[in-house]
Amino acid sequence: MLNPGRLLPGLALLLPLVGAPSAAAEENGAESTVRVLQMNLCNSGFAGCWAGKPGDDARKAERTIARAVEEILRVKPQVVTLNEICSDDLKGLKERIRFQGDSFFKVYKGDDPYRCGGKRGGGGIYGSAILTREPLRKPYSTYRFERVLTVQYDRKERRVMGCRKMPWGTVCTAHTNQIKDDDYRKRLTVTGAQCREVMREARRFAGTGPIIVAGDLNLDGDKSDQRAKLDECTAGYASRSDGGVQHVITTKRFAGTGSTDMSPWTDHDSFWANLQ
Repeated sequence: MLNPGRLLPGLALLLPLVGAPSAAAEENGAESTVRVLQMNLCNSGFAGCWAGKPGDDARKAERTIARAVEEILRVKPQVVTLNEICSDDLKGLKERIRFQGDSFFKVYKGDDPYRCGGKRGGGGIYGSAILTREPLRKPYSTYRFERVLTVQYDRKERRVMGCRKMPWGTVCTAHTNQIKDDDYRKRLTVTGAQCREVMREARRFAGTGPIIVAGDLNLDGDKSDQRAKLDECTAGYASRSDGGVQHVITTKRFAGTGSTDMSPWTDHDSFWANLQ
């Protein structure tokens, strides 16, 4: 039986595990239940939480990915969205979790891809990713979407979004700008605008099909001003959070959610949702 970790208040856990889509579901363009798992892995030396990981810097990224693999195999999602990872982290990952599809979305520093580094000392390019049990259909340009967001706090870390269009719906991820106390109002305005752009572009790319957006949106629903921006972003959609800044926003119906403490390998819980 699946160990659900911590359940969010008032939400029932759906016990049956989610499997691969049936042929009928593919023909209809949607599966009855899709389980999505969202994780921010804090896996670059640039991330402030990097210093809190135990052990020497040379092994922190590898051990974080090993813990993520354990969680993915335990939860058995159909789709995984990942933030704060490096492109090298994906090497062999989909094979270890027995997935067939992956897309990586690059964050930019100025006009160039943001290279992982800091105390990590490498790892490829910094960004986000989506992993799916099924491979992406071809041509990839039709079923994959990537966009540097229009509104940015600065050019030091230009945030992006990315999507994969699957038979059961379009899944997207984004990691929007963090809201810090310094220059709080501007940061809040930027992050709110980014969230709205993510939803607008997800809808445009998906067309009339189902949408699932999962990511670290850096909007805390327990803070009234951030809640207002989140409400603007999610208007017309169903949404749930991990109790913090990670969210799943969808046109589907929530049938259960849960989260798991991933410390000391990241300062964010894993957050999963069953969607019907």
